[in-house]
Amino acid sequence: MLHTEAQPRGTGTEPTCRIDEELSWQRLATRNGIVRRLLAVETLGSTSVILTDKTGTLTQAKMELTSITPYQEGDNAENKNNLLNYALVNTDVVIENPSDAPEKWLMSGRALEVSLVRGAASNGVLLTKVLEQTKIIDRLPFSSEHKYSASIFKTDSGIHLAIFGAPEIILRFTVLTQKEQEKVVVEIEKRAFAGERVLGVASLLISESHENILRQKNFSNLNFDGLITFRDPLRPHVSQAIKEIAAAGVKTIIVTGDHRGTAEAVARELGLVDGKGAVLTGDDLMYLTKEELEARSREATLYARVTPEQKVMIAKLYQGRGEVVAVTGDGINDAPALHAADIGVAVGSGTDVAKSAADLVILDDNFETIVAAIKEGRRILRNIRKVIIYLLSNSFDELFLIGGALILGVAIPINALQILFVNLITDSFPSLAFAFEDGIDDTGNHPQKLRKNLFDSEMKFFILIIGILSSTFLLILYLFLLKIGFAEELTRTFIFASFASYTLFLTFSLRSLGKSILSYNPFSNKPLTIGIGIGLSLVAAAIYFPWLQQILNTSPLPPVWLLGVVGVGLLNISAVEFGKWLFRKKIIKYF
Repeated sequence: MLHTEAQPRGTGTEPTCRIDEELSWQRLATRNGIVRRLLAVETLGSTSVILTDKTGTLTQAKMELTSITPYQEGDNAENKNNLLNYALVNTDVVIENPSDAPEKWLMSGRALEVSLVRGAASNGVLLTKVLEQTKIIDRLPFSSEHKYSASIFKTDSGIHLAIFGAPEIILRFTVLTQKEQEKVVVEIEKRAFAGERVLGVASLLISESHENILRQKNFSNLNFDGLITFRDPLRPHVSQAIKEIAAAGVKTIIVTGDHRGTAEAVARELGLVDGKGAVLTGDDLMYLTKEELEARSREATLYARVTPEQKVMIAKLYQGRGEVVAVTGDGINDAPALHAADIGVAVGSGTDVAKSAADLVILDDNFETIVAAIKEGRRILRNIRKVIIYLLSNSFDELFLIGGALILGVAIPINALQILFVNLITDSFPSLAFAFEDGIDDTGNHPQKLRKNLFDSEMKFFILIIGILSSTFLLILYLFLLKIGFAEELTRTFIFASFASYTLFLTFSLRSLGKSILSYNPFSNKPLTIGIGIGLSLVAAAIYFPWLQQILNTSPLPPVWLLGVVGVGLLNISAVEFGKWLFRKKIIKYF
């Protein structure tokens, strides 16, 4: 179900914006993106920094068990089985069909733990049998804070304590000497920088009097049993998606709790790390001064071994720099970061808590869906600009046209009913049809500037200069026609028809604020073309239908005058196209 929040009333562009946003979440739904708040897609269009998880978002979350390396003396096969047993009792995986063959098991749980269960089964160690032979006495679930899980369980050989998680942390609890630990760390680093996810296992035979050891987390003198490694392949097109979004001015930064080596291997493969200073760790965040962190973070593209609290800090760091930050997450501990971000993105495989804190949920856990959402947001912002220019330039035309006539002391060219007719009836259809505008403009290279400074030089130019020139031209034309002796009612009808129709013609040119009308098919937006057709038909009805003539105080225009109406419309299109050309050639940069 789509959840939306109450939103403040806006200007006359609000119906168009709402339709545009609703069309966007429908389009995203077909790409496995569920928008929980309508404004989320618009905010994504302003995104300049993405703080993304690694596992499942950039990778396929299809981790394969690659190696089992016991560090205990004795029978190697037995030690491998023990190593897997100790790891399995620390998992929280539910098998829906345990009676089926292991290769057909349907499982739910953390992606890594599911991969462990599947990999262990392929090595002859079944979770179902392990649990039959084991009585779990107490358990400490895995958390991003301490980066390991622990269990106390009873078997025929006694009561055991087993810890499974980040090996460099688990090593601190073992009986290994400093030199022995350093040797293991070298092996961990070697495997991690080769792109493998490395986990360690340590255990101890304990007495029943130590059952509260998990509450105290006072682990010591454990035996280091060995390492278990996994490899998670990258998603096929994620590298191209990162390059594409980088070209659009959005920086992608990996923020993960994984080992630096594992994360850096992935980042290098994606082209995110190509030099020194690009990687920071949780320890760096603890010990760097505020000034050092500010400097280092400008070059950083990877944060490894970070805690949930540090993830919030990173998001706020970039927000304080004026960036619009999107954060991805899946766990309960990610909820604060998702809430703190300008746009929180939860993955479909994540927890309900993460999804509740997020603005957007990507069902397929795919980074490409985030890129698609950003493009949708960009499209919304562009269309909002077009609608604002269209409506406000029209309003300025009315203001200067009527104000000029009052100052000069002549009869006003258009009356109140005619103004209402144009604003509420003829202009409504094209402005709504702008919501369907898509495919002409590219993703652009100016993300958050559109949101923070919507009225940039380009918009001011089109609204003020083009609006003033158009209204001034119509006023001069009105005075000229009166001066050379044409009837006032005929002249006023001509000005009304010209004013009502040239704003409709103008929409063809406003479909792109950066490209020439000659570079695209002006009729390719069918709803817009239909809306313009309806608007022109209504203008014709206002001129030629007797009952509307009486209401709006108009008179029929001879055919030659209709050519003049079309000429005014073409002249205004030429003015807009000239303005676009000035900006494209950078003849006008600031206004």
